[in-house]
Amino acid sequence: MPANVRKPLPGQIHLSRRSYLQWANTVAQLTRTPKSLKKPRSEASDLEIAAALIHDMRPDLIQLWETFTTERADVSRYLMDPKREALVYLLGFHLANQARTLGVLLRLQRRSGLLSSLSERAEPVRLVDLGCGTGALSLTTAQELKELNPNLALSFELIDKSQNFLEAAAMQAKALVAEDAVLLRRQKLDDYLSRELSNGPAEGLVWYQIGYLWNEIMQSPKTTQLMLRYLEAGLQKGKRVLTIIEPANQDLARGAMELRQELVNRGYQVLYPCSHNLDCPMLERTRDWCYSEFAWERPPLVRNVDKILEIDRHRIGCAAYVFVSPDMIKDFRQPASIVVGRPLDRNASMHSRKFEYLLCSEDGLSKATPGEGLELMRGQTFDPVKERASTKPKVPKAEAKPTPEAKPKADARKPGVRKPQGRKAPRKER
Repeated sequence: MPANVRKPLPGQIHLSRRSYLQWANTVAQLTRTPKSLKKPRSEASDLEIAAALIHDMRPDLIQLWETFTTERADVSRYLMDPKREALVYLLGFHLANQARTLGVLLRLQRRSGLLSSLSERAEPVRLVDLGCGTGALSLTTAQELKELNPNLALSFELIDKSQNFLEAAAMQAKALVAEDAVLLRRQKLDDYLSRELSNGPAEGLVWYQIGYLWNEIMQSPKTTQLMLRYLEAGLQKGKRVLTIIEPANQDLARGAMELRQELVNRGYQVLYPCSHNLDCPMLERTRDWCYSEFAWERPPLVRNVDKILEIDRHRIGCAAYVFVSPDMIKDFRQPASIVVGRPLDRNASMHSRKFEYLLCSEDGLSKATPGEGLELMRGQTFDPVKERASTKPKVPKAEAKPTPEAKPKADARKPGVRKPQGRKAPRKER
């Protein structure tokens, strides 16, 4: 690695062992005995059953991955047995989506303390997961809230048109809360939104979860307007939180940016990732788009899936936003600047790979030169004091004082990808 390029941040997202085992237990409950299982099912652990199933469903994993990455506009036309599709999605994408959600929540908590604030309130929290799929967003949110307060009253409302996805999400939700605290609604989204608008906004504290759904909604003007009216009605009621997560590729991320702008115009306060509640300056730059990055310590079976898909998800991305109704804001100060890009330094040689930070703040977009510490990723806060300190001229070695800051960090390593012998290099996922 060139001396002027900073080392990437070591893995920071670690899904809990409980989440991993609950995922494997759900997989085991939803499937018959895999053909490649080496022992009687009664003697196999849930993780062993999941590992065998990943091996058996290799073609399905590849097919669904290609659909999401190259044909997402036609994903609704994707044809596979509904039960099989839910199982393949659970195997290949559920844990990665949990990791993305966890990354967002951890940053959100550090900046605003929102999760602590919610967990300390006496009133219940209702998680409404629209187009829930396997429930990655709402399950991760519930797990983090329960971690802070095991006695917090939580309930789930899971909405999806697929009974098989609902079943997968419900199995995991019922491991966190009582069975009567999990409400399943098998409905088309238009029907659900129309009914809710007719009935009026729900009382109490509601946390909406919209994961990998807006890219489909925005193709339909009718559904788009229903969703915006539904969210605005909840905003007027107050006590609302909203999480939106979309893929990190340019077109879909810009769609999420436009949604962010619309929600801010309607009165929502954005807590993550933005440093302000003003118009998004990146929308004016057609070649730029905003997304978050996270380093992920992948569980073993995720590594197995990655080998099949020829990708490496040690670094994952998503276009993610968290909003609240204004009544939820208490003594919250947004960070001064957020890293929204790392363009190459035009003044450096082409082979140096030297980059700058593209920063977003209340004053718009600006650039800053990185220091010598660990590389910041998109979506992280930029501390100008620390960065200035790291770019000060080095003290000559003979005069250097032995301080902890002068010692090299033992865990600062580059989580790179080695090119397999005789195969093409793995593709990277955003």
